[in-house]
Amino acid sequence: MKNLENLHDLFDIDPVMEQTNALTTAPVASNLNSNKETDQEEDYQLARNTLRTLIIQGGDTLENLIELSKNSETPRHYEVAGQFIKTLSDVSKDLLALQKQVKELDKDKPAGHGHIGTQNNVVFAGSTAELMKLLGNKNDSISIDQ
Repeated sequence: MKNLENLHDLFDIDPVMEQTNALTTAPVASNLNSNKETDQEEDYQLARNTLRTLIIQGGDTLENLIELSKNSETPRHYEVAGQFIKTLSDVSKDLLALQKQVKELDKDKPAGHGHIGTQNNVVFAGSTAELMKLLGNKNDSISIDQ
């Protein structure tokens, strides 16, 4: 570190801040006792962001590979570009598969408050007038008790 500072002074330049790569840095869990649901959501977000970053950076790399293949006109460069296209399409499929897996996990979750699942054989013990009142039909012109 001291040598680096000496070089900066010697060449009369400002120090350059180190950049971190988004793919190598992962969020560190601050709470070790976090629940399973939170962990699954964080893992999903990390996997999704990683796959999206790979797709975006892969698109840029693919453009460069195609340009290189055009300039060099060697069969090997075209082969590598073709393999990279296949790899990039596989990553895109992985992103869609991740979405499907999350939906399946959400479907397996037990119903929480406010969510009523399918109910069969429900019996109402009351008069038809009470039922109509509960259903919201307050039209007095229709009388079922005739």
